[in-house]
This record gives sequence, C-alpha cells and structure tokens, in this order.
Amino acid sequence: MQKFKFTNKEKIYLVIAGLMLLALFISSSMTYHEQEMKPGFIHTHLRFMEELVGNWNIYYGGHWHNAHNDGGVASMAQFVIRKAAHFGSYFILGMFSYLGLKRIFRLNWMAPIMSWLSVIGLAAFDEYHQYLTGDRTPSIFDVMLDGSGALLAIVLCVIITAIYHKINKKSV
Repeated sequence: MQKFKFTNKEKIYLVIAGLMLLALFISSSMTYHEQEMKPGFIHTHLRFMEELVGNWNIYYGGHWHNAHNDGGVASMAQFVIRKAAHFGSYFILGMFSYLGLKRIFRLNWMAPIMSWLSVIGLAAFDEYHQYLTGDRTPSIFDVMLDGSGALLAIVLCVIITAIYHKINKKSV
C-alpha cells in the first residue's frame, strides 16, 4: 500500500485553513463587548456601511433587523459586518479545507460532501464554544450561515476545477 503524501500546495491550503480555525477560536473566546465596535468608530471609519445598510430590512434568526429595531444605523451596520464575517470566514475555511483535503478521498464526489459536513461540525462546535464564553449567545442560524459560506466556496471550487480540467483536456 502506497503512503499518501500531501503536495506543497495542499500543505499551504491546510495551513491557511488552520489559521482561519485559530482566528475563529480566538474570536469566539471573546465576549460580545470585547468584540463590539463603537458607533463612533463605525460612523468615522465605516460611514459607507451606514449609508449602504441604513435602509435594509433583514429577517434573521426569527427577527427583523433594521436601523429602527437594532438601535440605529451604526448598530445595523455592526450586525451586517458580524454576519458577513461569519459567512466570509467559513467561506475561506470551506475553500481551503476542501482544496487541501480533496485528494484523500477515493471517490471524487465524497470530497465536497465530507469537507462541507466537517466545516458545519466545526461551526456547531464554535457556537458551543461561544455558549461557554460569557456574554455570548450561540445560534443555530449562525451555524446555517457558516455552512452556507462553506458550501458556496466548495461548490465554486468544484465548478472552477471542472472547468479548468475541461479546458486543459481540450488543449492537449
């Protein structure tokens, strides 16, 4: 039986995924108030966010979120930034974990499924970790948002890889 060996690219992908996991762990170890952006910071440095999301109405977690319900435009901007961070960080985690691990699966179709399920498991663990952290509220809706970010990344990787291989087969 031949021993599996990761390529240098795969090692880099897995290091990036590991660094994202570390960042997520550090972030979920912080209380809400340690992470909170002050309205003055948002108004001064992220004014474009206030203008962008000021009139948005988002139904998330069983509640409508908007500037009126969330306590102002700065609070709404902070809500959108937090949810974009959830989606984006798990997008990165999903992409790099898939790219780093896809060759270990004998069946090609198992790689995206197992990568996605693994990332969802990590998202659920992260929410549990937040539960153990003071002043944090875990949410199944955040796990679903995290899983959506990972799923989009993995699907895009599968599509781009398929297109790349199809183009390379035609040019040979």
